[in-house]
Amino acid sequence: MDKFIEELIKKVCTISPLYLVGGIVRDQLLNRPNKDVDGIVQISLEELEEHLREWGYHPIRIGAKHQTLSVFQQGERVDFNPYEGDLVADALRRDFTINAIFLDARTGEIIDPLNGRLDLEKKVLRACGNPQERFKEDPMRILRMVRFRVKYGMEVEGETFAAARELLSNLLEVAPERISEELSRILTIDDPITGIRLLDEIGYLDLFLPELTRLKGLAQNRYHLKDAWEHTLHVISNTPAQLILRLAGLFHDLGKWEVASRECYVWGKCRAEDKGYFIGDYQILGRHLHRYNGEFVEVHGARLDNYPRKIQVKRMGKDLSRRSDFEWVQGGKRHFLGHEKESGQLSQQILSRFRFSMVLGKEGAGGEKDLIWLVENHMSGTQSFFSELRGEGSGAHLHHKMRRFVWDKGWDGRTYNLKRVDQLLSLWRADFYGGKRREPQEEEIFDKLIEKLRIVNLAVQRRNEELDWDQLVKFARDHTIEGREWGDFKETLRRLLVLSEETILLDEEYLAKEYKHFRGRDKNY
Repeated sequence: MDKFIEELIKKVCTISPLYLVGGIVRDQLLNRPNKDVDGIVQISLEELEEHLREWGYHPIRIGAKHQTLSVFQQGERVDFNPYEGDLVADALRRDFTINAIFLDARTGEIIDPLNGRLDLEKKVLRACGNPQERFKEDPMRILRMVRFRVKYGMEVEGETFAAARELLSNLLEVAPERISEELSRILTIDDPITGIRLLDEIGYLDLFLPELTRLKGLAQNRYHLKDAWEHTLHVISNTPAQLILRLAGLFHDLGKWEVASRECYVWGKCRAEDKGYFIGDYQILGRHLHRYNGEFVEVHGARLDNYPRKIQVKRMGKDLSRRSDFEWVQGGKRHFLGHEKESGQLSQQILSRFRFSMVLGKEGAGGEKDLIWLVENHMSGTQSFFSELRGEGSGAHLHHKMRRFVWDKGWDGRTYNLKRVDQLLSLWRADFYGGKRREPQEEEIFDKLIEKLRIVNLAVQRRNEELDWDQLVKFARDHTIEGREWGDFKETLRRLLVLSEETILLDEEYLAKEYKHFRGRDKNY
């Protein structure tokens, strides 16, 4: 125990009986570290606060209805709550028996009125007293039950589990900030799959994340061994224990239910209506459809599983043969066209129900924007390096391609985001190993590609940081390049310089040549 905490506990013991309780005692019995200390005292918080201030501490009142007096110092925290002298009554107000074990700070004696130590030894998670009363007092205890069950490898006692399922809807009344914080803890434990399965078992996902549970049984294409639900769980388990990556893994394929489709043909006259373009009763989804308005066409497309009157266009052309209106492609492919974008939109809707922005490590909605970006871009690696993953393409061409990829993903117009590219590569790797059909040589190619991309990511960041713009500033001043033109020309040069590994001298001749090319490409200047 930290010296600061030991000294504080000794001083409090001189003015009141003090019992440590909760995580500090539980984890001490399990030989696990725990920095936060909870204690109960037999004096009022007002009296305790007065003494603490006399001793030179700076206690803070936390909470509205049930206040806690907290002392912080160098990352350590001690919380004090009052009790009326009856440890059994105090224990019965706590969440689980494993958190209702007391340690007398004066004598070191363990006091265990609800046999929590035995439950800890038998790995049984049991509510204190009446489980329905405990969950009604604070529905958040249902999510804490999930976390403790997984973190400590316990089994939930029958009545406790039944009460959690029965009272699950009470979580709708809990502040989204508290929900988000507890879910974040569940998602970042070592075994997130077990946590998610338990959330599903008690009905939490159906109530709060129905977009996720509808992936169950959703058959994927021939490259996958698992349905979309099982694939998602394996992707999450493959990611590092970072909240943004675990959430990205959870959300990355949500859109597959929306766009799941099978190859087909449809023939007929294309006509424009208020709600879009149609052939017969089928709505046609694609680009440049206005070119075919009023024409008889053949569409090679994919009919959506869950919206069977909608067909996404793969290829389209004029056709006068007027064959049958609709046919499946024999042995046709399974498609999820545009699922990345759809997943991003669904993720945005889900985030509005929570407050993950406060735990994603960025102010405001910045962390959520990064999360959506990862979801929307999770296929970009496969799409960019499809031929390389098949064993084609190498050498200088591949190296330039990798530099271009990391730059396009990392540069946001102001700074190069090394971490974002690294997170994208981690998500891609988790997806690749998430239950897909592959040969050993494919794994070897993929692992080498990821390793090279991480090296290139660092090299591109260094290259950008080393760029010296003094000569360009002088050139711009001499040629009266300013405003938006100056900014656009600088960014054009930045891309050229970063993507090249050669040393390029920004002299008058080079800048004049590139400026001429720049002006020629953009007629607005």
